[in-house]
Amino acid sequence: MVRNKSACVVLLFSLFLSFGLLCSAKDFPGRRGDDDPSKRYEDCRRRCEWDTRGQKEQQQCEESCKSQYGEKGQQQRHRPEDPQRRYEECQQECRQQEERQQPQCQQRCLKRFEQEQQQSQRQFQECQQHCHQQEQRPEKKQQCVRECREKYQENPWRGEREEEAEEEETEEGEQEQSHNPFHFHRRSFQSRFREEHGNFRVLQRFASRHPILRGINEFRLSILEANPNTFVLPHHCDAEKIYLATNGRGTLTFLTHENKESYNIVPGVVVKVPAGSTVYLANQDNKEKLIIAVLHRPVNNPGQFEEFFPAGSQRPQSYLRAFSREILEPAFNTRSEQLDELFGGRQSRRRQQGQGMFRKASQEQIRALSQEATSPREKSGERFAFNLLSQTPRYSNQNGRFFEACPREFRQLRDINVTVSALQLNQGSIFVPHYNSKATFVILVTEGNGYAEMVSPHLPRQSSYEEEEEEEQEQEQEEERRSGQYRKIRSRLSRGDIFVVPANFPVTFVASQNQNLRMTGFGLYNQNINPDHNQRIFVAGKINHVRQWDSEAKELAFGVSSRLVDEIFNSNPQESYFVSRQRQRASE
Repeated sequence: MVRNKSACVVLLFSLFLSFGLLCSAKDFPGRRGDDDPSKRYEDCRRRCEWDTRGQKEQQQCEESCKSQYGEKGQQQRHRPEDPQRRYEECQQECRQQEERQQPQCQQRCLKRFEQEQQQSQRQFQECQQHCHQQEQRPEKKQQCVRECREKYQENPWRGEREEEAEEEETEEGEQEQSHNPFHFHRRSFQSRFREEHGNFRVLQRFASRHPILRGINEFRLSILEANPNTFVLPHHCDAEKIYLATNGRGTLTFLTHENKESYNIVPGVVVKVPAGSTVYLANQDNKEKLIIAVLHRPVNNPGQFEEFFPAGSQRPQSYLRAFSREILEPAFNTRSEQLDELFGGRQSRRRQQGQGMFRKASQEQIRALSQEATSPREKSGERFAFNLLSQTPRYSNQNGRFFEACPREFRQLRDINVTVSALQLNQGSIFVPHYNSKATFVILVTEGNGYAEMVSPHLPRQSSYEEEEEEEQEQEQEEERRSGQYRKIRSRLSRGDIFVVPANFPVTFVASQNQNLRMTGFGLYNQNINPDHNQRIFVAGKINHVRQWDSEAKELAFGVSSRLVDEIFNSNPQESYFVSRQRQRASE
C-alpha cells in the first residue's frame, strides 16, 4: 500500500513538472517567440531602474545588460539589411538589361530605395516619440534618442546641438529634413567600382529629387576615393570633367591627342580634363586616402556618362576585347595568342584576378609616376590646372574665408562654364544670407559639421509631377495661388553630404559650435545662360542691397520709418560676409 502511494506521488510530481516545463517553453532561449535580444535588453534595463540604488549602481547594471543582450539585439534588429547595398545591386542588374529598358529599371530601383529611406525615417520618428512619452529623466530621454539614431539612421547628427530650441529635435523638423529635395545624403551616391583599394561612386541625377533642378540635370557629380599607394586604371570618358581634390595628395596624369599633362594634386587643386582624354591617377600618401570630387558634363547623353578602359580584366573589362580578331591582328600586327594574353587570355586573367579599377602599387612605382608632375599655383600658370586655395580669397575676415574661380577669370573653366568655390567657416560662425542671380550651386561638405538654412517657395513634391496631365494643371494653379509664400529649409550637414542651392534662393551656412565647417562647390548654369553675368547678392552684412534702396522705398516696403530700416540693415558696419554667433549672444 505504501509502495503504491509512493508511486502515485512520483507520478503526480512528474506530471506537474512536465506541465510547468511545457508552459514555460517559450521562455527558453532558442525557442520560437523568445530570441528577441533587443526585447530582453529593454526588460533588463527596466529592472535596473527599479532594483538598483544610486546612479553608479544603475549604470553598472545597464552595462551588464548591454554586454549580455544589447550588442546582439542591435545586430539582429537594428540593421537587418543595407538598403544602399540593395540599391547598388539593383542598379547593377539594370545595366545587364537592354539599353532601352535600363531607364525604367533604374527608376524602379530609385523609387524602392527612397521608399525604404522614408520608412526608416518614419520608424525613427516613432521611436523618438516613444522616448519623449516613456522616459521621464532627461539623461534617459537623451540616451533613448541616441539609440533610436543608431538604430534607424546611418549618419546621425554628431555635432553639438544648438542651445535652447535645438536641444531636442521636433517631429516637424525631422519631417522637413526627410522631404528636402535639396539635401543629398552621402548614401545618395551609387558605387560603380567599390573595391578593396578604392571606391568610385556617382550621385543620383539632380532632377530625380525635384523638377526645379532640371536646369542642371545634364551635370553629374561623382567622388573618387583611392587608398594609400593605389593606382587608378587609365580610362577616358564621354564627358568634360573637372577634378577638385578635397583630401590627401596624389598625381593626376592625362593625355590629349597633342600632349601629356601631369599634376601633383593636394586639397584645392582643380584640373580640367577634356572629353576623350585618357587619365590615370596615383595616391602618393602612405596613410591618407586621396579623395577627389569630379564634375561631369557628358557630351553624348545629358546626365549620363561612361568610362572606357583600354586595360582591364573582368570588371572593368578592356574595351579592346570587344573588337574581333580580324580587326585586332592587323591593327596591332600581332598574333592572336599574344593578344589573348594581353587583353583577355588565361594568363592575363590569372594575373589580374581580383583586381579592378584600383590597383595596389609599390612606393617605387608611385614615385616614378610622380617624377614629371608639376604643382599648379597661379591661375594663369598652367593650361589645365590651378590651385583654388592659393588664390586671394574673394571674401575674408576672422570668422571665415571664401574662395571662388569663375570662367571669366580662369581660362581652364571656360569650355565647361562652371564656377568652382571653397568655403572655410570657423566654428560658431555664419556665412550671412545671400543668393546667386544665375548660378545653381552644388555644395559638398568636406570637413566638420554645421547646417544650412534656405528660403524656398512652397514647391510641390516630386510625386505630383508623375501623375496625369490634369493633376499637373491643378498643381500649377496651386503654385500660382501660393506665390509669395515661403518655407524654411533647414538641413544638417556633415562630411560627405551634398546640398543644392538653386539660383535666387536666399541661403546661409552655419558652422557648429565645436567644429570648423569646410565645403567645396560647383556653380552650374543652364546651357542658355552666360556664366559671366552671375552676381552674388547679400541681404545682410556691410554691403547688403537694402542699404542702397531709396528712403521712400524702404518706408513703403517695410511700413516703418527708413531710419529704423537703416538702423537694422546697417548694424554690422565692420562685418561684411562672416559673423560670429558668439558675439550676437553676448550682446543679448
